[in-house]
Amino acid sequence: MVTIKDVSRLAKVSKSTVSRVIADNGYVSETKRRAVEEAIATLGYRPNTMARGLRSNRSNIIGGVVLDVTSPFYAQMVGGTQQACRDAGKGLLLSSGFGDTAEEERAIIELVDRSCDGLVLNLENPIRREVADIIRAAGIPVVMVGASDYPVADGAVTVDNAGGAEAGMAYLLDQGHRRIAHLGGGTAHRDSRQRVRGIERALEARGLTLDDINVEHGTFTEQYGYDAIKRLFAHKAPYTAIFAGDDDIAAGAVLALKELGYRIPEDVSVIGFDDNFHARHLTPALTTVRQPIGEVGRIAAEMLLKLLSGHPLEQKSVIVPAELIVRGSVAAPSGSAKS
Repeated sequence: MVTIKDVSRLAKVSKSTVSRVIADNGYVSETKRRAVEEAIATLGYRPNTMARGLRSNRSNIIGGVVLDVTSPFYAQMVGGTQQACRDAGKGLLLSSGFGDTAEEERAIIELVDRSCDGLVLNLENPIRREVADIIRAAGIPVVMVGASDYPVADGAVTVDNAGGAEAGMAYLLDQGHRRIAHLGGGTAHRDSRQRVRGIERALEARGLTLDDINVEHGTFTEQYGYDAIKRLFAHKAPYTAIFAGDDDIAAGAVLALKELGYRIPEDVSVIGFDDNFHARHLTPALTTVRQPIGEVGRIAAEMLLKLLSGHPLEQKSVIVPAELIVRGSVAAPSGSAKS
């Protein structure tokens, strides 16, 4: 096993010089730094990160909690977070909260117990005071994703869900649609509630209310979108447009509409939310509201890294815009929908 002593011997410098180069802490001349780096490469030396952490009182590990690490949507967020951590020489330890209070709190406590230097948290539920006290006692910074009203938050990154939904509904209304159904993902989700507020704003701007459309909620799944359409369109076409709470719901809706013989967008228009991978590959390609979730993950990690370096945040709360992406699944109502 290669040691610091081996590196120092080959580089012809002291062990303390090697340590300063590895830790990037303290002055080392460029000539000696180059010699150490070449010796490390030649010998294949790998620093003992655990020992380094004990000496610096840092684990160099960032902890993260998301709804579900297996979800393609949250994988984009994790990718942005991981890239920022890697660029800073930090590791990333992840856990899923599954939208459940007990699971979220368990994940947080496990990450604190593993001596994470800081936390990026995407939670669906409030944190109990006992868990907040554990985080505070650990003395580590926390950046929230999706909400800014948590007592332990040192910073927050949110997507403008309301603004994105307002843009999506305004687009449908401006196309002439009035018989519209919104299939949301469930009022327990903060994102769902914010999107309904945005839809309401778009309606109010045109002298309408939520009572003028159909708003219902299920789950953020293709199965819900499929089942809802089969139920709503069982006997006739009551709607000319479907605004799905996310692209998974939209994909299920598209499949059900096609099975029932409806053309998209000639008979029924469909709009989604998120701009997941499959949105571009549906037929027709899905008009949707893009959440730049990878960018959100990157920004959250960069905020946390700045806090860890001892620098204050210029903005403690960052709102990332959502963008309407117009593709082929929306058109003006033609009056040709089946009845």
